[in-house]
Amino acid sequence: MESPRDLTDPRQNEAVLEFASLLLDDPGTAVPAAVAAEARAVARSRRRLAALTDPVALTVVWAMYGETGRMATREEHAHGEDFVRVKVRQLDWLTAGLPSVTWSILAVDDGCPDQPSSAEMMAGIAAAEDYPTAGHRAVSVVRLADVIADGPSIGPAFDALTSPDQSRKGGSILAGLAHAVAAGAQIVCYTDADLSANLAMLGTLAAPIVEGDGVVAALGQRYGMEGAVLVKADGPSVEPQSTGDKPDKLIVLFRHFVRAMLVPDLAHVLDTQAGFKAFDAAALAPVLPQMTSFDETFDVELLIHVAQTSGAHALAVEPIVFTEDFAATNFPSVDPGKRHLAMVEQVVGLYDRLVAPVAPATGEAAELLDLLRTLDLESYVRLIEALRAEDKGDPTLFDRRWGVEHLRTIVAGK
Repeated sequence: MESPRDLTDPRQNEAVLEFASLLLDDPGTAVPAAVAAEARAVARSRRRLAALTDPVALTVVWAMYGETGRMATREEHAHGEDFVRVKVRQLDWLTAGLPSVTWSILAVDDGCPDQPSSAEMMAGIAAAEDYPTAGHRAVSVVRLADVIADGPSIGPAFDALTSPDQSRKGGSILAGLAHAVAAGAQIVCYTDADLSANLAMLGTLAAPIVEGDGVVAALGQRYGMEGAVLVKADGPSVEPQSTGDKPDKLIVLFRHFVRAMLVPDLAHVLDTQAGFKAFDAAALAPVLPQMTSFDETFDVELLIHVAQTSGAHALAVEPIVFTEDFAATNFPSVDPGKRHLAMVEQVVGLYDRLVAPVAPATGEAAELLDLLRTLDLESYVRLIEALRAEDKGDPTLFDRRWGVEHLRTIVAGK
């Protein structure tokens, strides 16, 4: 039996790149199952990046809070992924022999309480490895607390923050994006600190932006579309299994239904929360000052602003391979509860603030909105449980739509 994908295993992490190199020369190369999907995705990314004729300058941003364990090696920590060195290796592999492609990394410490902090540990690794501090292959770290205290100004909502405690991950990502844009970046990507999304897949996100056709954002999708692979503890999964086999499937599908109805510009973005997105820096610049969300709604608000500025067609979705990193990560319950209702309420809140003033809901969407405003925890749980009971034998996934009258009947307990 093949071993599962292990992000803490340096041999597997290197094997992904080694087999991707072989696949570039011979697509028929046999690849070990544990790394096969990722190696193929990385090889496709390299082909797409190498085919571009224009210069490409990539800046990668991620936030860090309590990441010192995963930043360590596996010998140093049970969950150690050595992710700084591995990410550098992934970017070096992707861009090797492509003189018109450059990259840099900027990590933002989100107020990490560890001693030493994530910022201090990463700075120490960068110094030990003699990574440059500017230009091609630069690896640098900033602290959100320093940006809040000393600037530069990013936007009214961000500038009103007085402590990292008032933000979540979104505040650090916003600070990193703004720093990269101000520094003259061409394409800015944000990702997670861990190794769930291989940075050697960045060619897949850069290509549609550089190629033209009005694309200013390329959004990695872990599920919901052909070519997307979600690697779980028991192995890789594709649709319809990726979503169809999830125990929280109806929670996910209902939330997407709400988002598609109230924010139609994002109806084609099935996986809004994936931590692997790239943006044209020039298009991103006027959007960043408008940001007001720094919690779980950050991704959706950012995409709404980009769509309203550049058009829904400017958001391209690209399939990626994403490995779920269960180590040192807390996942919400798969049973409908307060946190899941809060996610629906957050979509309604974004609609109220950003969509209603320019494109208020009409027809069925307006009726859905009225229903959503009446949901309490008891009626939300009743709704999801009833939709689960009806789900048997229904093969539809993200294109599923429910009649509002039917939902209203369920909520009323009839």
